[in-house]
Amino acid sequence: MSDDPTRSAPATDEPTGARGGTDDEGSVTTARLSEYLDDGRRPYDPLIEDDPEARAQLAALARLRRITADLLADDAAAEPTPDPSWFDGIMSRVRLESRSGREIPLLSADRRSSLHITEGAVRSLIREAGDSVPGVVVVSCGIVGDVTVPGSVVSVDVQVSTLYGAPVPELAETVKAAVAALVAQQTELVVEAVDVTVRDVHLLDDDGEAEAPR
Repeated sequence: MSDDPTRSAPATDEPTGARGGTDDEGSVTTARLSEYLDDGRRPYDPLIEDDPEARAQLAALARLRRITADLLADDAAAEPTPDPSWFDGIMSRVRLESRSGREIPLLSADRRSSLHITEGAVRSLIREAGDSVPGVVVVSCGIVGDVTVPGSVVSVDVQVSTLYGAPVPELAETVKAAVAALVAQQTELVVEAVDVTVRDVHLLDDDGEAEAPR
């Protein structure tokens, strides 16, 4: 059995028969996403590749796998490997936050047409930006404010997990900068603040074994 918690059995909220399929709401299961990554995204799966929400979940799962691989390979640093329930929890948040949500209007040169980006797409951008910071995993994120009105001032809330020994204040500032830059580049939101909260830290117990995040 693999030591990689991202390759473990599906979370308990997925039905046993969902392997390779969809859940009760018609969304692609984490098990199917995992198998698709295992197969190198071949053959092409339109149920995943043609669905923005499924693609966002696939990208988040791929990032979690890379982080896990780094932890498992870093024996010299004796980094603890997060337990499977932690990953299940993050993927549950990814699935929830990747849903479309509110429509955020964009400027259009054509007055006869309207453009928008979904709140779920922006949350995926926020997660991508946070996950790009070494030593950080985004646990959850959200946008606070009325995004449906052009020009409205909003704030971004990001909750993260860090590795034991990481300089938390510096990491938080780096996450803020990364999120603010990507949101400004990809959207027209007026972001007043990016609030970063460290929810847990991975550490070792007295025997040098991995403990669950705290």
